[in-house]
Amino acid sequence: MIYTDIFNIKHENAKVVDTHNSFNRIFVIEDTNGVRYTCLRENAPVMPKSATHFKTLRSKNAPLNYLSPYFTGKRVK
Repeated sequence: MIYTDIFNIKHENAKVVDTHNSFNRIFVIEDTNGVRYTCLRENAPVMPKSATHFKTLRSKNAPLNYLSPYFTGKRVK
């Protein structure tokens, strides 16, 4: 299955991680390298104090080395 994280990056061959608490708007996946990503649920409910739905961010706004499973010591773009 293909999952899309909050930075709108698609991940294949990932599994959903069981968390201690259940969340209404997000869930966590883990790829084959053990790296975890936060994903937005489809049709996520609107928060009571907010009038808008959360939207995924642009992939160019992801942190440096976001997709690297291990930090290499160098910050690259």
